[in-house]
Amino acid sequence: MERVEPREGAAAQVIRARGLVREYGQGEALVRALDGVDLDVGRGEFVALMGPSGSGKSTLMQILGLLDRPTSGTYALSGRDVAGIGSGAAASLRGRSIAFVFQAIHLLPRLTALANVELPMVYARMPAADRDTRARRSLAQVGLEPLSHRLPSQLSGGQAQRVAIARAIAPGPDLLLADEPTGALDRHSGREVLRVFQELNESLGLTIVLVTHDPIVARHARRLVELEDGRIVSDRPVEDRITAAAAAEAAR
Repeated sequence: MERVEPREGAAAQVIRARGLVREYGQGEALVRALDGVDLDVGRGEFVALMGPSGSGKSTLMQILGLLDRPTSGTYALSGRDVAGIGSGAAASLRGRSIAFVFQAIHLLPRLTALANVELPMVYARMPAADRDTRARRSLAQVGLEPLSHRLPSQLSGGQAQRVAIARAIAPGPDLLLADEPTGALDRHSGREVLRVFQELNESLGLTIVLVTHDPIVARHARRLVELEDGRIVSDRPVEDRITAAAAAEAAR
């Protein structure tokens, strides 16, 4: 297996996983969704996790996002051992350090784009002035500040997903996890969303792990990790990468 060497120094690692195993069921019904996964993701990387249905990529994302625990193995997030932390500590750390973008967008229909972006910061009890500043900046970073007053029903699918991205990045996470974020979008809107991910990675140095089954989507990342049957079978740079400039041109 061709492998991308991790960056030197623990401080540079956002994700450091060793021997991750995740099992479900017992006896003859036992399913091993992850089977000894080792993964390092350095700060500022843009990694695509790709594999067919049942390969373990979504299970791995749930563990990386502290939504699930491994049966065995170790996981350090930004240098902190988190594999065995309790649910309350996991929820607190997840709220501070990890952001999610899913295929289903889940904007609140009665709130404007700006209010939807502010919502996680409201729950975190951030001062109103700080929330407003961060939300407007995040909407600008995804190219939607002029539409901040619109309701979700007044946005296209691609625009709504970009609002969801702005909501995810506004609190300043260490890690952004995206699970099939273009799966419900048409090709044009999907290209716009992928270009936004690339620009956030390049301009902000945001660490992104994107889960996909689509090789064209994976080509927007800088590194491709492929899974089969719960194991990493390939880990390599994306040589035929679609750049942000090319994605922007294709989205016009």
